[in-house]
Amino acid sequence: MITNDKPNETAQRRRDNWKFVTVIIVALAAALAVFILAEAGSGGAIGYALMVVLPAALTAFIAWAGSIGRNWARSSFLLIPVWLALAATIIGALVLREGVVCLVMALPFWVAFGYIGLWPVYLYRRNQRQVDPAIFRAHALLLLPFLALLIDQQVAPPRETRTVVREIIVDAPAAAVWPRLLAIPAISSKEGRWNISQDILRLPRPVAAHLRGAGPGAVRDARWQDGIRFEEIVTDWQPGEALRWRFAFPDPSIHERTDRHIEPHGRHLWIDEGGYRLIPLSGGRTKIRLWTRYHLATPFNAYAGWWGEHILGDIQDNVLAVVAGRIANDREKGAP
Repeated sequence: MITNDKPNETAQRRRDNWKFVTVIIVALAAALAVFILAEAGSGGAIGYALMVVLPAALTAFIAWAGSIGRNWARSSFLLIPVWLALAATIIGALVLREGVVCLVMALPFWVAFGYIGLWPVYLYRRNQRQVDPAIFRAHALLLLPFLALLIDQQVAPPRETRTVVREIIVDAPAAAVWPRLLAIPAISSKEGRWNISQDILRLPRPVAAHLRGAGPGAVRDARWQDGIRFEEIVTDWQPGEALRWRFAFPDPSIHERTDRHIEPHGRHLWIDEGGYRLIPLSGGRTKIRLWTRYHLATPFNAYAGWWGEHILGDIQDNVLAVVAGRIANDREKGAP
C-alpha cells in the first residue's frame, strides 16, 4: 500500500507558518504594550526596558518559538535582530510618529541587544535540533521587559551636565563682529554650511534671530524652519567681548515638530544656557566661540551625550558659518 505524505507535509508547513506569524504578532503586541506603559510612567520612554531588555527578549522569543519544528539555518537566526529593528523603526515612524533622531539613536541599541538576546538561543538550538517546547516556555521571555519597566519607574537615572563648544575665526575685529551676533535677520537657504544633522537627518535650520532690548534682560527671538521658535534671554552683555543667555521655550514647537522625546525642558533633557565669546587674535582677526550647556538624565548619558555633541555641534557650526559669511560680506561691501 502506497501513501502520499505530501498533503500532510503541506498542511503541517502551513500550520508552522501560521504559528510563526502568530509569534510575530504576539511579539509586536508586547512591544507596543511596553512602549505605551513606558510613555505613561514617570520614568519616561528612555530606559533599560525599551532600549535593552525589550529588543533582547523579543529576539530571543522569536528565535525560540519560531524555530520550534524547523531546522533553521544560521542565517535565519542572524537576520532576526535586523528585521526586528527595521520593523520597529517603520512602526515607530508610521504608527507611533516618532522623530528621526529618536529612531536613529534607538536603532543601534535594538540591533546590538537583539544579537545579545539571540546568541544563547542560537547556541542551544544548534546543539539541540529536536526540542520539546515544554522545556522552556518562550512566552516567559515577554515578561522580562515588563519587569524591567517596573525597575525603570523606580530608579532615577543619573544626571550629567555637558557643554558643546564650536569656534570659527573671522577676518574682522571684535567691534565689527559684535553687531552681527546680536541679531541675524532673514537667513536664506544658501547661507550656513552642510552638516549631517540638518541635511541628512533633516533637522530644521534657523531662519532668523531678532533682538528686543539691549543689555541684560534683552531677548533674542529665534525662529527656525517648520514654525519652531524659542527665546534666548540675555544674562550677560559685554559689548565686543561676550554675550550670554538662558534658553526659554514659550511653546512646544521644538519637540512637536522634531521629536517628542527631545523636549528641551523635559525630564531627560534640559537645555540650560549658551552664549558667544569674542577672542581677539593677531592681524585684526577674531575667534568667535559659541557654546551651549545642557543637562542629561538618562541611563545612557554617555551615548546621549555623544549625539548631543554632534547634533548641537552641527547646529552651532551652521550658525557660526552664517555669522562668518555675513561678516565677510560686510568687508566686501566696505562696511565699518
